[in-house]
Amino acid sequence: MYAAHRSPAAHPQNALWWATRATACVAGAHTACADATTCAPAAPSGFLTCIYHEGDAACPDGYAQRHVFYKDVLDRRDCTPCSCGEPTGASCTIMASVYRDAACTDLVASTLVGSSVPFCGVTLPGIGLGSKSAAVAAVEPGACAPQGGEPVGELQPVEPSTFCCIA
Repeated sequence: MYAAHRSPAAHPQNALWWATRATACVAGAHTACADATTCAPAAPSGFLTCIYHEGDAACPDGYAQRHVFYKDVLDRRDCTPCSCGEPTGASCTIMASVYRDAACTDLVASTLVGSSVPFCGVTLPGIGLGSKSAAVAAVEPGACAPQGGEPVGELQPVEPSTFCCIA
């Protein structure tokens, strides 16, 4: 005797549950008989009287309700590789200075220079330059658009069993 029990699935967070579950009893577990289809005890309330086949099988005449159940599942889900697009909005601003002496103490000119605007500096004619310096004044790292991370694959049920039940 085999009985398939239909029940609503519980859905705990991050767990896999089927909407219908099955419980099978071994033929002759309740009474000794050669043919479980003729001497099976009455199914309890909420259960169906069924015969069981390993694998995905066709049902014989008289067993109109066919249910295929799976023992386990192969989880073949994954994500595409994550990456980042070209950065946008990045900028850098420096304070550029030039000096008459080699010790960077006698300032000739100083100006803010940004990465987003071309710069060309002019000094007065006849002034000799002895050194130069640059100091970062501001940095905007910018951002890039995320790419990838798309779900691929699926759950694949394995180890089917067929329950053929009396309607």
